[in-house]
Amino acid sequence: MRSRSTIVLLSIGLVLAACGAPAGESPDAVGEDEPLLQVLSEGGFAPVEVILNVAPRYTLLGDGRLIHPGFQTLEYPGRLVPPYLVAQLDDTQVAEILDLVERIGLEDIEDETDDSAMDMVADATTEVIKFWDDQGQHRLAVYALGIQESPSDRNLALLELIGTIDGFLVEAEAEPYEPDRVRVIAGPDAIDPQFEEVRPWPLEDTDLSVWTELANGWRCEVFDGSVLTTFDDATQATTWESPDGTGEPVQLLVRGLHPGEPDCPS
Repeated sequence: MRSRSTIVLLSIGLVLAACGAPAGESPDAVGEDEPLLQVLSEGGFAPVEVILNVAPRYTLLGDGRLIHPGFQTLEYPGRLVPPYLVAQLDDTQVAEILDLVERIGLEDIEDETDDSAMDMVADATTEVIKFWDDQGQHRLAVYALGIQESPSDRNLALLELIGTIDGFLVEAEAEPYEPDRVRVIAGPDAIDPQFEEVRPWPLEDTDLSVWTELANGWRCEVFDGSVLTTFDDATQATTWESPDGTGEPVQLLVRGLHPGEPDCPS
């Protein structure tokens, strides 16, 4: 059966690592720097600029590295670029995650959405989990996860997976995540009169018309990771002069992308 053989393949890789293979050796199903598992929230009742800039909650790579959010204060305006960290999970922790993946049945799912809670709550988020193996990407989305009084065994396993990863990070040592790709989304200005700060356009790329068009007048482009230094001291209230210097100021959303994420949101 394909589903079980995939998990066995991954488990064998973990056992070999524990028996003398180099530390951090990735499972055969994915490369060391490739995504193995990703968890994120989509949708919900939020402004479009928030929805467009949502990042994964977790991304687990083939070598056991786990990318996750860093500390950010609640004060406004906070830093423009949200911080992310990366921690190394051990073989036992990765094996526990893979056991939960099997319980959820992700390896047997191609792309499935469970919206059975739609009649119970409006404007909730949809929890999305993606899993990669030798068959490609598997995606499961569950609307309003955890709201039902009697959740299915699959949803209970998904809740347990999220809680398990949360627990692993309590004492995990982490360092700043350095992305290879940085997404920049430009859109209509929303100057806060209490924190008005308009800066010169920060990028060499000044033709927004060739950027990928998104909803509500927003546009997206992806740059090399080195562009992050441009925004080191920018805040959520920073706005930017239009690229051609003649139009209205522009608001920018900037964050590093995780492996497995598309360049621009759909």
